[in-house]
Amino acid sequence: MTDRPARDPFLDGGPALRTALGLRFLLELALLAGAAVAAVRLLPGWPGWVGAIVTIVVLAVVWGLLLSPKARFGIRPAGRVLLETALFGAVGAALWASGLGIAGVALFAAWALDRIALAVLNRD
Repeated sequence: MTDRPARDPFLDGGPALRTALGLRFLLELALLAGAAVAAVRLLPGWPGWVGAIVTIVVLAVVWGLLLSPKARFGIRPAGRVLLETALFGAVGAALWASGLGIAGVALFAAWALDRIALAVLNRD
């Protein structure tokens, strides 16, 4: 036994893993921004702004409770991937429906590539 503190497994993967995790954080922010933009564009007037705020809060709560590194409720890896797929797919579809199809496809594709990178880099 050593007296050294436990190492963070997410930081042991080197620069590539840290880059993928940094990109993941930016994608989470893009998810929130994309949902807000889609709500404002799909709902005219003040309901769009209310919808944007509600959407951001709901997404942030779901992410914080189920998907964040310090999630309150742990779910299995397959469930995490399915939930992330649903969230990024729904926001991508909402962006598409609001007339921002390229942004919706780009958001989903960037998330998918980052998810693949994390899966490859996190192998033991």
